[in-house]
Amino acid sequence: MKSACPMCRYFVQALAIVVCVVAGALAQETEFNRWTFDVGGGVTPTLGAMNSRLGTGWNISGGGGMNFTRHLGAEFQVMYDGLGVNPSVLQEFAVPGANAHLWGFSLDPRARFRISDRLGIYVMGGPGYYRRVVNFTQPTTELITVFDPFFGFQSIPIAADQVIGTITRVGWGGNIGAGLTYKLGDSGLKFFTEISFHYADTHPTATEVLPFTFGIRW
Repeated sequence: MKSACPMCRYFVQALAIVVCVVAGALAQETEFNRWTFDVGGGVTPTLGAMNSRLGTGWNISGGGGMNFTRHLGAEFQVMYDGLGVNPSVLQEFAVPGANAHLWGFSLDPRARFRISDRLGIYVMGGPGYYRRVVNFTQPTTELITVFDPFFGFQSIPIAADQVIGTITRVGWGGNIGAGLTYKLGDSGLKFFTEISFHYADTHPTATEVLPFTFGIRW
């Protein structure tokens, strides 16, 4: 089992660097938006031992928080990742199908720096709680009700997946990452792209993913 202690050490070192950089980079400007929100989505590769079981998927995320200064703030983030299940897992459990997903909830301090009037960069990282779920499925059919102007309401069968087993793992961890923002006109909206490493101590296999996300911040 992997220990979370090395990750804690990395977080402390990264946050110490952020504090030092912010202290030397604060500008004289005082006007800024007190509240901030964002929403985005993208691709989520899996890493470490988890990569041999679950494959690359997709993500959606959103959050909001407070700006303490023009350069320093904190946000609460919620992330959902839909992940692939490798064929070797299906063979091991002798099931016809499976799907997996990951929920992540984190509190992220953020440091932001302006490169130009429109372009900016930021770094973030903080503690989080994660819930990883794998559902084993088999094909089935289910009835849905549709309305036809001639025949009226009718029940017709459609293909569906029936869940026949579930494995859930939860654990504490955290994330660290960086991103770029681009101001869109004078609307206050910003396009952003970011990459972040997420780790959770989900015994017996640690959860490690590297979401690459695009979105809008305001």
